[in-house]
Amino acid sequence: MIAIGLTMIYRVLKFANFSHAELVTFGAYTAYIINVSLGLNLFYGLVAAFFLTGLLGIASDRLVFKKLRSKGSSVISMMIASIGIGLVVRQSIQEAWGPQIRWFEFESKTYELLGGSITELHIYIIAISTALIFLLHLLFTRTRLGKAMRGVSDNPQLAMASGIDTEKILLWVWFIGGGLAGIGGVLRGADTRLVPLLGWEVLLSAFAVVILGGIGSFYGAILAAYLLGFAENFGVVLLSELSISTGYRPAIAFIILIIVLIFRPWGIMGKREEGS
Repeated sequence: MIAIGLTMIYRVLKFANFSHAELVTFGAYTAYIINVSLGLNLFYGLVAAFFLTGLLGIASDRLVFKKLRSKGSSVISMMIASIGIGLVVRQSIQEAWGPQIRWFEFESKTYELLGGSITELHIYIIAISTALIFLLHLLFTRTRLGKAMRGVSDNPQLAMASGIDTEKILLWVWFIGGGLAGIGGVLRGADTRLVPLLGWEVLLSAFAVVILGGIGSFYGAILAAYLLGFAENFGVVLLSELSISTGYRPAIAFIILIIVLIFRPWGIMGKREEGS
């Protein structure tokens, strides 16, 4: 979810949004308020995280990125601005809740399945992620909004000439991309714990997924996420068998990333540029 939101924003705006990490964290803490402070079911926190994080994404675009675009700022300037926005959001979260570790309040049963075990939480994570991927597929292929988003990402000038309100489409991209980051933050926080650096802990892996899948490719991000996820988890078994610390687990994903990019620099499902 985090990588899909990141690749959506990159595909349309053509810059790496480092403040995406704080959208992840903001979504998690939004759900924390709903779940712990208000005592409601975590599902309501998930819904609130999607909408409020989406609105935060829109606010960051209207207040900062739109002004930079109107002045013709470079990609580097946009990236630096995104780092600044991220710092403001992260420090605000830390000021409000402190640096200490926090947890959601929910019960998760464990089930035996095919000789192994799976928790109720992980079943929900799989189900929610699968449902969202299916809904996003329908959005991009069956709706006018989705087709307009694809048109703007492929050729903004042609889309504008065709009568598409590009600024309106950008708002939807920020809302949906930010909302997905928020949901990803809730699921990540529920599976681990909540800290102000929650988003930064997964941002590097999210960028790896985006690059491996092919920058700007929605389906490539999905495929790459599964490939790296399986590689990391099966790699833990291999590391254990070889008596090597499982702390090297994150390195497995990046080894695969490097190998793939050596032979296919444009990613698994990315578009090959002329001369590459």
